[in-house]
Amino acid sequence: MPSDVSEPPARLNHNDVRTVARKALVQLLEPLVGFVLDSGLSTQELRWVLREAAVRSVAAKQLEATRRINISGIAASTGISRADISRILRSSTPSSPRLADRQQQSTNRILAVWHEDPKFTTLEGKPADLKIYGRGVTFDSLVRGHGRGIPTRAMLDELTRVGAAEVLSSRLVRAKTSVAVDRGVNVRAVRAFGERATELLSTMLQNMRDPENPQFVASVSRASISLKLMPLLRKELASKGADFLADIQDSLSRERGNAIKKAQRSGSRRISVTVFYHETPRQNRSKKGVRRKRENLRREH
Repeated sequence: MPSDVSEPPARLNHNDVRTVARKALVQLLEPLVGFVLDSGLSTQELRWVLREAAVRSVAAKQLEATRRINISGIAASTGISRADISRILRSSTPSSPRLADRQQQSTNRILAVWHEDPKFTTLEGKPADLKIYGRGVTFDSLVRGHGRGIPTRAMLDELTRVGAAEVLSSRLVRAKTSVAVDRGVNVRAVRAFGERATELLSTMLQNMRDPENPQFVASVSRASISLKLMPLLRKELASKGADFLADIQDSLSRERGNAIKKAQRSGSRRISVTVFYHETPRQNRSKKGVRRKRENLRREH
């Protein structure tokens, strides 16, 4: 027998949203933290940048809605003190605070001492080639004094991995850079990363906030593709993607003259179109990767 009492509509559980958002942030931050560390920054610097970005983001929303900035409102939303908010907003560009030693990457702290402390430099002020172990001034003594408890071998492995140091045949270690930045990371690549990631995330956030008026983001995927087909697939996608972007560029160029005249009367917006391709390696637990034999470095007495 049907009931005369209708069921109440389901309510949005904000705690569920927060829980799922935390999981999504972990997924998002894993590659982002990889970028941070590869670029020679520390997690303390990431924390500082996050605070600054939060202040500027809320301030921008306030300006869009009310055309004024409410510092108390930003403090309520972010939990950041009003004094820090005022200091951030007074700066026209993102600031780079001088970090204490404990806030730097341990690798960068070692490199800084190696380049600046006369005990570890040559008479010309350059970082000296150091014995790894032994008596006197060594790489081991450098790490024990400034490595915050990190084992000497672990520090050596990390510095050589990123190309900041190299082990010479005479069991000496030589500094190659003053900052530990992962191989392949350069200014041009970092700028491109920031621009592309910002465009993609901004579009996806806009779609989430206003699903009735979405901007265009689409994707296709397949769980498994034969490795033999991958080179052909990459080549085909690169060709079609380039043709598509060239067509869009032609369309924008043809409309540029009329658009400039209209923009002067009614305002304008900057648009960009990006095509990207992503691969996720499939883990094969049945096969163990080939590991390079680790050379044993003996201590000298």
